[in-house]
Amino acid sequence: MRFTENRKIAFVVLAVCVVVSLFGFGGMSLARERGKVLTVYDRGVDASSSTRESLDAYLDAAAEEAGVMALEADLYLDSAQLTDSVSALAEQMAKETNIDARYDQYTQLKTQVDKLYNGLYGKVSDSEFVNFKHAYDDFWGYTDLIERNPYSKLAYGYNQLASGFPGGLVAGLTGNGALSTFGG
Repeated sequence: MRFTENRKIAFVVLAVCVVVSLFGFGGMSLARERGKVLTVYDRGVDASSSTRESLDAYLDAAAEEAGVMALEADLYLDSAQLTDSVSALAEQMAKETNIDARYDQYTQLKTQVDKLYNGLYGKVSDSEFVNFKHAYDDFWGYTDLIERNPYSKLAYGYNQLASGFPGGLVAGLTGNGALSTFGG
């Protein structure tokens, strides 16, 4: 019996080729796509820009503005619980590197910032409210930039790719799971 006519060997070779192409090449392709999306998250779409216009930078800026609001509100509010909550969330979000954790903190921070605004509004004079209001407007400006960032569409596309067959199987085995789309 000749080697080229052995069906068992042919079946094993075919199985090895399928596994290598599916998991090897498919896993590399999925990892490459994920890497592109994470580059947009970290650097933005225009890396040559003098300012970092990325989702990561916008989240950092939103956290900074929330911290400013907490400091301003702390000057005028009797209850430190709400200002401490906003300040702690802002600090956590600024230090966090996990995208999913940052999304959770960002979602909580938006709610807490609104509560802080409602707690301070009307309790102080207009001149005392100016700095807080400026930081509040900037926070929501960064939120708008976060929601319109190209990362969300790219992450959604990647998640579609990684959720089908065989992408879901390959993503699970290679550690290239779904990405948070930040509401996009």
